Amino acid sequence: MRIKLLIGAAVASAFAAAGPAVAWDRIGQRNVQDRAETDTMIIEGRRKYDRIKVCVYRQPVHFIDVDIAFRNGGRQDVSVAARINPGDCTRVIDLEGGQRDIQSITFRYEETSRKRRTATVRVFAE
Repeated sequence: MRIKLLIGAAVASAFAAAGPAVAWDRIGQRNVQDRAETDTMIIEGRRKYDRIKVCVYRQPVHFIDVDIAFRNGGRQDVSVAARINPGDCTRVIDLEGGQRDIQSITFRYEETSRKRRTATVRVFAE
């Protein structure tokens, strides 16, 4: 009986520790073709966030630049300059000035597979 309680407490604490990761909202998604391109992702709604991360699925993507535009007219240029493999994300990018309402995010990137396939890029915010 005591062992079951200890195991139950350990499982509950593991889920509690995982809680903040669940707090990330997916705020946008784009498919990337097998070439260099610039895409602007319009962020719908009005909600303030402290930070974002960009995750890649299906094929690797080489990011060149990320530019974040805020609804109050401000901008934040983020130098990513990295190849992100499928299932991986960029570092967490803190938004300057605390909580900000994101209007759009412009990416300069290229999907880097050798075949004509597309990658999916998703933006998560917290």
